[in-house]
Amino acid sequence: MWLLVREAALNTEVAAPESGEDGGRSGQVLAACPDTEGRGDDWRWSIRRVGNEPWQVHVEADPQHVVADHSVVREPGERDLLREPGEELVVVAVKGQHLVQDASGPWHRWLEPGDVFVVEGEESEHLVLTASGSGEASVIRLRPTGRDPLRWVP
Repeated sequence: MWLLVREAALNTEVAAPESGEDGGRSGQVLAACPDTEGRGDDWRWSIRRVGNEPWQVHVEADPQHVVADHSVVREPGERDLLREPGEELVVVAVKGQHLVQDASGPWHRWLEPGDVFVVEGEESEHLVLTASGSGEASVIRLRPTGRDPLRWVP
């Protein structure tokens, strides 16, 4: 399953949860699990847009439940993104246009700066990220520490 959130649909500045689980950071929430405090679910991870021009992507996760790997793509060209069962992949376009597509399927989505693309599921997936020449994208892999798959809680 995948979800695309356009930059224009994102929240404005929000404070980190009061309990400080995410280190007391603040900034524009790009993606989080759960995405609102009112859901009653325990906080697992958050991805925020911090700073001004140039802004950066900041990732925080509860280490008891989630291992987060964050890489930044600055070189143009194609990158294979393999998502294992139970993992979540999050792609955030920071600068320039980027294409995310299924390696063997018909769908593809263009990402503009601030767009967030989340992929999850219980079966593995092979995606391809094509980065633009002057662009930058963050790729975040979220892996569960236990046997339960991670779920996006939109």
